[in-house]
Amino acid sequence: MAKLSIESTIKELLANEQVKDKLDDLVPGLSKNPLLALAKNKTLKEVMDKLDDLLTDDVIDQIIDFLKDLKDEK
Repeated sequence: MAKLSIESTIKELLANEQVKDKLDDLVPGLSKNPLLALAKNKTLKEVMDKLDDLLTDDVIDQIIDFLKDLKDEK
């Protein structure tokens, strides 16, 4: 499996259950947000500014750290 990062597409991120669960832990219901469904072929980095009401700087930092830790486990 390719290493996931904020450069991964939304589709790739949501296909990983650990990432999907973490996103929903940080922002309840995020994985089901219609904006993510519309942006499934864009990277997380590309859509972060459009979700700034949901993704605070702290949440973004937690996502980045989680993805780095996930990579280190492999």
